[in-house]
Order: sequence, then C-alpha cells, then structure tokens
Amino acid sequence: MKKSVYFLGVLMIICYGCTNSTAQDHTREPAVQSPAPDSHQVDHATKTKEQPAVYEPPKKQENYDHLTQTEVLTKLLNTVDNFDTAVGKFELLRNGYTTLVEYKIAPTSGYSKSTHVDKNSGKSRIQHIYYRDGNVWLVDEERKATRRMRYNADRHAGTLEPQQAFGKDSHGNNVTRYRERPPIGAAQTSLFPYEIASNFTRDLDKWEIEKQDEQLLDHNTIVLKGILNEAASRKQGASTFRFWVDKDSGILVQFELYNAKGEVVDYLHPIELNVNVPIDRKELESNVESLLQKYPVENE
Repeated sequence: MKKSVYFLGVLMIICYGCTNSTAQDHTREPAVQSPAPDSHQVDHATKTKEQPAVYEPPKKQENYDHLTQTEVLTKLLNTVDNFDTAVGKFELLRNGYTTLVEYKIAPTSGYSKSTHVDKNSGKSRIQHIYYRDGNVWLVDEERKATRRMRYNADRHAGTLEPQQAFGKDSHGNNVTRYRERPPIGAAQTSLFPYEIASNFTRDLDKWEIEKQDEQLLDHNTIVLKGILNEAASRKQGASTFRFWVDKDSGILVQFELYNAKGEVVDYLHPIELNVNVPIDRKELESNVESLLQKYPVENE
C-alpha cells in the first residue's frame, strides 16, 4: 500500500491535455510524453527575467447568480479559463491515506508540494512539482533526486459544454473529453477537477443543488449533493457525495464522500484558498532553484 501512495503522486503530476477516459476511473490520467534529456536545471530562469517580477491578475469577483445544474457542471469542466493565479493548501483523504497539498500557480508556471502520510507507520513522503514553459520537475525528497520531463504547454481554447465532453464508445462505455490543464499534481483535484466532475456529476438525475450560496474560506460556493453510480460506489466505498464549488471559477473548494452510515470516508478539506492574487515570480523561481540545487536532476 505504501507504493500505491507514491505511484498516485507520480501519476497525478502530468495530467494534461484533451483526451478520452472512462468516467468511472477518476485517477486514470492521459498518456505522457517520454522524459526529455536534461540540459540545465535552471534553464527556465532566463525566460523569467523577461517578464514582470510580480504578476498582477484581475481581482476575483464573487458570483451570486443563480446557477443551474448545467451551468455549474460547465464551470467544473472548464476551470482553466476562469482564474489566472491561485495560492492554497488543502488536506486530501483518499483510500485511507492522507495528503497535505500546498500550491502556487501563475500563468505559464506553478509549484506544488504534496506530503503523503502512511496511515500505519506515520511516515511522511514529500514530493515537489514545478513546471514552466513546457518543462516539469518532480522532486522526491526520499530519493533525494529530481526528474525532469517535458509536457505540452500549448493551450487548446474553447469551452467544453457537458454534451461535448461526455459520450459513449463503441461498446457503450462512458468516455469523457477533458480540457487542458497545467501539470500541477494533486492540486488539480481542487483546481482542475475534470475527472471528478465526470465521475460524479455527468448524470444530472444523480445529483441536485442543495444550496445556491454558502460562504467557505471567503468564497461564495454552490453546494451539490448526490448519489454515486454502482461502479463508483464499489470503487470508492461510498454511496453519496457533497461538493462545494466556487461559483465564479468552478474550483472544487471542498468535497466529502459518505458511506451508507453517513460517515465521511474520503474528503478534500480546504485550509487556504486565494484566487487571482499577485504572484512574485522571482520569489517562486528562487525557491525552486534552491530546491533543485539540493536535489539534482537525475540522468535520464
């Protein structure tokens, strides 16, 4: 089981691109490109100097409109269009394992840190992810090494409506087309929750809007509740769910899965979430470069 936590972290780092996937498997990720040979650990610094040190995004506006099921589902499937920067922290409980996720994301670059805790030994495993301009670095503190890989940094514009995103294959299985997103690791669970939206909310008859407006960490959220389909219920060990979705961006601020007794068995509980706040690129680059010097890039 210890290995499963590690591989989950690795799989989640480069979830990117428009693709198809079975809706019942929200941990399945699109195929990734083979790692590119490393040239220089900090070859991204030059491009950073060409940009303003502090990125100032438009100020986030809270949304108090009445949203329909289709409107909130569309937001969940297209969060990449709805914010420029985000800084946050949350605790994720999945399959009995707890992960503390911290992240900072700006246009073209971002950083996340995931601390996985083994429920039996209490031992922590820390992984860092940094991406910029088509490069992504995975830093594993336990192995004291960094892997450098390539990813497709091109944006594919265009809002995906639910009817465009959801379909069936030739065998009648659910398939989903996903939007692009940065390779931000476990932070995508909240910031870019495409698989979760596909697995739990694609069938409008399985869920409803419980509350239009609820404040959570100074964000106005819409609260959804519903039941899991049979396949998802077996996989998750849960029968019902509740989502708190930021009405402006579609970010999944919080979620909980419940078993038949109403007990929480999986969750994402937010600690901090700041959207469209200024990001100091110089500070971000400096911290990452120190990390890469401490944990050198492996030879691929």
